[in-house]
Amino acid sequence: MCMWKLYDSLIEPIPDDVKIEEYISGSHWTSLTVGGNTGAAATNPLQTIPGTEKNILDMSWKEAAGLIKSWNFSEASIGAAAVNAYYNQPDRIRMLEKEGTIRQLSKEDAFMAHSEDMKGKKVATIGHFWFAEEYLKEAESCVILERNPMDGDYPDSACEYILSDRDYVFITGFTLVNKTLPRLLELSRNAKVILVGPSAALAPQLFDFGVWELAGTLITDKKLTEEFVKKGEHKAVIRSGLPVRLSLK
Repeated sequence: MCMWKLYDSLIEPIPDDVKIEEYISGSHWTSLTVGGNTGAAATNPLQTIPGTEKNILDMSWKEAAGLIKSWNFSEASIGAAAVNAYYNQPDRIRMLEKEGTIRQLSKEDAFMAHSEDMKGKKVATIGHFWFAEEYLKEAESCVILERNPMDGDYPDSACEYILSDRDYVFITGFTLVNKTLPRLLELSRNAKVILVGPSAALAPQLFDFGVWELAGTLITDKKLTEEFVKKGEHKAVIRSGLPVRLSLK
């Protein structure tokens, strides 16, 4: 598939006539407020190429969301926050649920929710989820793929060899920023894929690209989110938001 198709589907519905109100690039998280909505995504500090010369505050919502396609990853984090400001909102989730587009699942942690289902299954996680190990003890096998691997992890390049025979694959929403998500979804097409974490966009069109479940966070307290982001709080969005899990109706 066209690698940008997924990104373009996220950007297309976002308004082009609403200006950005505020954004904060913190050490761990980036937040952005627009149209009365606040969104957040994990900050990637990598700046391999120059960013846009245009002031973010002069951009429209859609224009800022388009930064998610930037190869300057700090800039792409701003784009992801703009995307999440559109999708990760309680009112939008309620509307989609009322329309019958999606359904909300239990609010428990995604790994906990599937712990019974994963018994005897082959599991992979893209990213390190420290709390997940307890729920994966009875899986047949679990591999962790990391860009900066620790002892026992696989390097992320192993995805080309490992993901095709997995039953469950948990992918961090951060892969939207670093542009690896489209390929990871292709490689995981035989698995039940769960896009998980506060950076994940709760956008129903992601189901069309192979995501089986979305497990993200709704921003419910703008001021608290911004306060935590400014302070460099590692769990800023988790502490100021509401966990939600979604699947197709």
